[in-house]
Amino acid sequence: MSSLASVQEIISRRSQKLVQAPGPSAVQIDTLLKAAVCAPDHSALRAWRFALIHRENIDTFADLAIAATRRSGREVTPQKEQNTRKWLSTVPLLIGMAYKISHNNEKVPEIEQTLSMGAAAMNIQNAAHMMGFSSYWSTGLGSYTDEVPEALGFDPLDYRFVGFLAIGTPISPAAPAQRPSPETLTTTWRPN
Repeated sequence: MSSLASVQEIISRRSQKLVQAPGPSAVQIDTLLKAAVCAPDHSALRAWRFALIHRENIDTFADLAIAATRRSGREVTPQKEQNTRKWLSTVPLLIGMAYKISHNNEKVPEIEQTLSMGAAAMNIQNAAHMMGFSSYWSTGLGSYTDEVPEALGFDPLDYRFVGFLAIGTPISPAAPAQRPSPETLTTTWRPN
C-alpha cells in the first residue's frame, strides 16, 4: 500500500457502535496493542494500560457496570439498560483503557499523559480500521465510577480511566462521515 493509500485509509475511518463477531484474533489484538504503544510518550512514562474483555465475559461485565453506575447515583433507566445490553450482546471485544498517573512528574503535566492515552486509543482505532474492523469509543459502562475501573485493576488514586473501545466486524456498512473542511479550522500564523 502506498503512503497516500495508507493516509486515505485513515481518512475513511469512522466510529461504528454496532459490531459483531468475528473480532480480532489473538495475533491481531497483539498488533493493535503494539500500535497503541507507538503513541507519543513524553519522558517514556509508558503510562498506557489496557484491560481486555472478551465476548464470553462481556455480559457479566455489563451486569457489573450497570449495577456500579446505579450505585454511584447515576440514573440508568430500564430503556438505557435494555439498549446497553442489546448493544453489548454482539460486541466480540471490549478494551478498557486507563493511564497511570505520574503524580510528581514536574516535567510531564497530566494533560500530556491524557493526550498520550488518547493517541494510543486512536492508534488502536486506526489499526483496527486498517484490519477491516470497526471500533467505537464509549465512556459509558460505568467509566466515571470508581467501582468499574477498580474491577478492571485500575485504582482511581493511581490511574485515570478513559473508557472502552468496542471492536468487531461492522454489522452494516458505514456511510461516509460528514467531516468539516480542514480549511475552516485552520489559520496560518505570520509575524506582524
